[in-house]
Amino acid sequence: MYYRDNQKISGFTLIELVVVIIILGILAVIAAPKFIGLSKEAREKTLMQLQASVKTANTLAYSKTQMPSLQSQVVAGRDDIIDIDLDGDGTVDTRLKWGYLDNTDVGKWITSDEKLVTQYQGIDITYIGYDLNNNILVNDDQCYFRYTQATDANTPPQYDLNLQGC
Repeated sequence: MYYRDNQKISGFTLIELVVVIIILGILAVIAAPKFIGLSKEAREKTLMQLQASVKTANTLAYSKTQMPSLQSQVVAGRDDIIDIDLDGDGTVDTRLKWGYLDNTDVGKWITSDEKLVTQYQGIDITYIGYDLNNNILVNDDQCYFRYTQATDANTPPQYDLNLQGC
């Protein structure tokens, strides 16, 4: 410290303050994209896990339909849809189309992030994803998982991811 007239001068010089501000600015420019990238990666990983969960749930449901002990109810007038009791308590737990989850039941069997939005398109397709532009639609943000239910007994459901807009 410098002394002037027997008084101690303390504090930062203007040059020291400018240098600190420049260093903080450089660190912010370097760190900000990393943190932005983390949220993008988190959304992508959430959707990938969602896709895996739906595939697993569908595999289990389809396997259950192949067991003779299955308690099911055929929907009147429809040979493609059955209502099943998965836990044996006498109440219908889910609806299957061609032995796979109906697209309207997909959300029922997954635990998901509260920020995920479900959007139905027609009677066969369900989108689950992020509504990044807050317009209640998911498919226009290109950050979603799309489930297309089975179309017939020989065509299993489709599981598609679109991560371009995440």
